[in-house]
Amino acid sequence: MNKKKFTGLIVLMVVSVIAIIWVQVTWIGNSIRVQSEQFDFFVINGLRNTARSMETSRRMNFLNDMFIRGYSALPQAIMRSASPGSSSESFSIQSRVSSETDSVEIIVSTNNNPPVTKKVPRDEAQEAVQNSIVVGSEDYMRWVQQQAIEFQSISNQLVSEMFVWERNMHLNKEELLHTLQGELTASGIKTPFEFAVIRGDSIVDGIYSKAKPKEFRESPYKVNLFAEGLLRKGETLSVVFPRRTNYVLSSMGLMLGGSGLFLIIIISTFSLSLWFIIRQRKTSEMQADFINNMTHEFKTPIATISLAADTIANNRVISDEDKVRHFVGMIKKENSRMNRQVETILQIATLDKHEMDFSFTPTDLHEVITQSIETIGIQVTERGGEIKRHLDAKQSIIRGDAEHLRNLVHNLLDNANKYSEEAPMITVRTHSNDSGIFLSVEDKGIGMSKAVQNRVFERFYRETTGNIHNVKGFGLGLNYVKAITDAHGGTVTVESEQGVGSTFTVFLPFKTESGA
Repeated sequence: MNKKKFTGLIVLMVVSVIAIIWVQVTWIGNSIRVQSEQFDFFVINGLRNTARSMETSRRMNFLNDMFIRGYSALPQAIMRSASPGSSSESFSIQSRVSSETDSVEIIVSTNNNPPVTKKVPRDEAQEAVQNSIVVGSEDYMRWVQQQAIEFQSISNQLVSEMFVWERNMHLNKEELLHTLQGELTASGIKTPFEFAVIRGDSIVDGIYSKAKPKEFRESPYKVNLFAEGLLRKGETLSVVFPRRTNYVLSSMGLMLGGSGLFLIIIISTFSLSLWFIIRQRKTSEMQADFINNMTHEFKTPIATISLAADTIANNRVISDEDKVRHFVGMIKKENSRMNRQVETILQIATLDKHEMDFSFTPTDLHEVITQSIETIGIQVTERGGEIKRHLDAKQSIIRGDAEHLRNLVHNLLDNANKYSEEAPMITVRTHSNDSGIFLSVEDKGIGMSKAVQNRVFERFYRETTGNIHNVKGFGLGLNYVKAITDAHGGTVTVESEQGVGSTFTVFLPFKTESGA
């Protein structure tokens, strides 16, 4: 896959995942908003019901107080005083129509006075009846005035009682709490709350401990108390829910948990897929570089061997024994070089399949180091370099595979030689403790950056900046070193600075898990 297609694929994947996440987040946000609006609706409805319940309760209390104080007989007293027969002086009114004179005689009689008769024209009598004109004696008029005065007195007393009661009415906050709690519970609101009664800008009563006065004044959950009163107005019931957000979210816990888990799965799947794709691309690039390097590495000795064979076949050379020996030695040298490269590749393939055989026996690491130095020392000497050794380990015998350990040391020395621009100056040190032996190979070469140090043990990895691409190799040597070290139960680390050099340190325990 070329770079453009790869980039396009990554962009499409990113856009798709972002779109999915956006839809999911938007849906969650809308769900939270709907749940919040539903919470607000139930709270406001509960507050209104509480206000109505308190007003009804106050009125019933007032009526109960009136009856307890003696006003229960008030309706009977009013009816008795309104009846004419209730006066101490009984009277009666009679009317008689005269057909001869076309008039009406009205006779008013009392028990203490003689009857009084008055004639009025029929038209005037009918008009008086239609206009509700009461015609009576002076005693009757006095009685009416007396009853009016009594009614006025009773009315004034009632108004006075209501005025005093409404102005001085005490609001029972415990009753208000009980009513409010009941209304909210009936609406499905079960989160803790605090409330306050506000008159103007001041809090006159309430039950609260965490909420501040400012929160009550700015709370969206308010309702007017005694809105239908004549005098007791301007009081507001304000409620604050300290855990409102947690309550709303907890009521959607299952949905939010499922959505969150779904988002995590999406993001994790995308991240892993992207990581695998990028890693696979890098692996493909490194494999391509490996094939190019391997082709170049094999091409050189093959060309050398072919040239040497053609030279030997020459009539002038074949008769010269010394020259034949020289070219035969060259062929053997290049053949050995090719064998080492093939062996390295086969070893890596075997490590991948976990089929490499190890023969753990008591092995003297100092002897292995000495043999490796003798093998690569010729190449270092040809470049005018030197290999110093400080084998200071008190105990050098470990349980390990001598052949693989020899290849491990050889790779470290070969790496130090190749990445030294000038005459290689290599130092090999060992020291030991109670657990195992430490082997370090130090060079004064080109060094490496932190980023390269983090990847230097990866398969096929080779830095391609500076002069490093002039160095021949497959990018398998250090990966092989790490694989052999891990197989022996040890560790390998690197310390390096660009332009100064590098130091590789291998720790090998005296006893391996498989060879203990």
